[in-house]
Amino acid sequence: MRKVRLLFFSFGIFLSLGSYAQSVSPATLNVTGGTYFFNYYRFEWSFGESMAINTMGETNSPTIVTNGILQPGTHIPATVNNSSTWDRDEIKVLPNPTQNVLEIDFFSKHKGKVIMNLYDESGRFMGTKQFDYFGNGSIQKWNLSEYGSGMYFLNIQLQPTGTSVAKKGTFKVQKI
Repeated sequence: MRKVRLLFFSFGIFLSLGSYAQSVSPATLNVTGGTYFFNYYRFEWSFGESMAINTMGETNSPTIVTNGILQPGTHIPATVNNSSTWDRDEIKVLPNPTQNVLEIDFFSKHKGKVIMNLYDESGRFMGTKQFDYFGNGSIQKWNLSEYGSGMYFLNIQLQPTGTSVAKKGTFKVQKI
């Protein structure tokens, strides 16, 4: 009896070495979609089926509904930059040059208080903005319409909380 069990166990292991299962990572099967660019914004849409789906339907009914959520970028895990300067993937200042409204996009995974100071070309302090950042993305807007045309410097600092790292950097902004 032991030999039979051992034989079946060995045969099962042999078969399992050649088999594979469905991936546990999120995936999407798209039928169609598109992208539309408007100024510095990008809109994307897709029609398809998420591989992480929920199937609904009544017994003996010809109608089956499946739904899921498409989540862009889930196949690329976020990286954490532990240097003291902003990486170009952590923060974007746009449009540059700008006519009036400057947009500052934060993508950093670090948390803390963000302090933004604006200086003119001669180093004169022009204004400040502060907000709490929770490490999950934020878009801040700064209206520069009250300032004249010229070169400005936007100094952005992150005072960390918890295990986050202090960050700082200065960005050159052209107001036209």
